[in-house]
Amino acid sequence: MNLLSLYLQQPYTFVMGGRFLSDESWSHMDRTIEDYELIIGVSGVIFIEVNGLMYEVKEGDVLLLEPGERHRGYKLSQPGVSFYWFHFLLPEQAPSDVAESYGQIPRYARCPNPNRVHILARQLLHAGSGGYRIGRAGDYFLTTLLIELAEQLQDADEYSALNPQLPELLEWIRLHAQSEDISVEKIADQMGYNKDYLSRMFKKRFGVGVLGYIHRLKLDAAKEALTGTNLHIKEVAALVGIKDDKQFAKWFKRLAGVTPTSYRREFRLTKLNKE
Repeated sequence: MNLLSLYLQQPYTFVMGGRFLSDESWSHMDRTIEDYELIIGVSGVIFIEVNGLMYEVKEGDVLLLEPGERHRGYKLSQPGVSFYWFHFLLPEQAPSDVAESYGQIPRYARCPNPNRVHILARQLLHAGSGGYRIGRAGDYFLTTLLIELAEQLQDADEYSALNPQLPELLEWIRLHAQSEDISVEKIADQMGYNKDYLSRMFKKRFGVGVLGYIHRLKLDAAKEALTGTNLHIKEVAALVGIKDDKQFAKWFKRLAGVTPTSYRREFRLTKLNKE
């Protein structure tokens, strides 16, 4: 399934739903269900595999599953991950061949205005739990939510599933980001990618180039070392693969906006003030 066509001769049937929130690391169970499922990301990242294809559902993303599709988590989500989930069925009366479609919902996309979607999701949960005396209120709120998604996503680019090698690629980069000789060429050779294809794919999927991603990982590691250890600036530089501490200071200031020494001092002052 790439698109769910929206027919409005009758409301869609709401089966059940909820908002999931985990305060510990979590992964989706392995299962196959017999109805449609709509997943709307609220916070964190849900790592879910559907029929062998891998998706990352972030805040504002939607993922739509068809009946009979096997799905499971392929990586642990961090504590705090949260999402809405709704199971539903198509209208009881199947649309005729000449029925007009009022829009389409892609399999996997990002909502331009997720706040509107979250409001409708909360209203649907209220209706689905008996908050209205009107019969089938949940069905009509579900249909309204689907209309909102079709409206928001009519001009949106459908996201594609992750390349099956992508999680392995990201993990390899994470493990080697602090190496002094890390480069796009080395990553491409290691993972069997063409260098130019790797750069284009990475930029399209993450909005940042491979080198930008590496610099981000190095910066995070440098910040952690500056605030969590007493290592000398030169030692921190070496830790993230930069030999020259002066070069490291310029690099750090360019990315973080302050010098390594200032960052260390300001962070510790902030901690003391909070205590």
